[in-house]
Parts: sequence; structure tokens; C-alpha cells
Amino acid sequence: MNDKSPTEALKVAIEKRILNEFGSKILNEERMDKVMQSRKSARLADYSNMAFHCECDDVACGETIAMSTEEYQRVHSKTKYFIVVPDHVRLDLEEIISSFTSYILVAKFFPHAGL
Repeated sequence: MNDKSPTEALKVAIEKRILNEFGSKILNEERMDKVMQSRKSARLADYSNMAFHCECDDVACGETIAMSTEEYQRVHSKTKYFIVVPDHVRLDLEEIISSFTSYILVAKFFPHAGL
């Protein structure tokens, strides 16, 4: 029998969504680091255009957002900032910071994570 209350189950579900978002963000940062290292070794300009993964809470999301590595670094100036495609905004977990043509910059609430 499940001993979790509905409140506890909701907390776990929200925490899983937050972990999914951080997973996408970590993958984007790892990919960008590899691109930046290869550009440095080839003595190319530091910034280039890339397709970054949407950093929404859907673990199965396959959407990408085209932007420069410079722009990606700038919009992620705060840990709680994430980029999502326009129709993936979840107002129960995030607030809109800025809207752009191909993505929305959101700030996460982290209601139970203590962040």
C-alpha cells in the first residue's frame, strides 16, 4: 500500500520535473563545452551557432532552439534560468523572464527544492 499523501506525491512529481529540466540544461552545457574546446583547438572564433535542447520538464521532449553559444551563456547568467520553446512554458513551475522569436527564457520557482 502506498503511504504517501497526495501532497507528498505532488512534491515528488514536481521534483522529478525539475530534475528533468536540469538534465537538459546539463546536456546543453556539456555539448557547448565540447564545441568551445574544438573551436579553440582549431583556433576559430569563440562563438558559434548551435541547436540547444529545450530545457522544459518533459523528459521525452526533442525540440531544439537555435542560438549562438554567446547568447546561451548570457541567458543562463542565473542558475534558475532555462530556455524553452514557446509552447512548453509551465506557469505552475516558472515565470517568463523574456520572450524571443524561437524561445522563452523562464525562471524556475523550485517550490519544494529549497533552491
